[in-house]
Amino acid sequence: MGRHPVLTAVMVIFGFILLLPGVCAIFFIVAEAGSSGTDSALVLLWVICLLIAFGGVMLIRQALRSPRPRA
Repeated sequence: MGRHPVLTAVMVIFGFILLLPGVCAIFFIVAEAGSSGTDSALVLLWVICLLIAFGGVMLIRQALRSPRPRA
């Protein structure tokens, strides 16, 4: 028995929402690459945003995989 299609769609939508902070962080990392002396608090914020985006990738991956049958 598979996962309900609505649940899969909701998982994918939330996964894409979680990807947005990572995309924004990557944009600012690239924009900030030319400047010297990046603040450590800013780097920590980028790392947190990238971890949130990683959670979004894992959620999308889980949504698109077929569920394992129960034993």
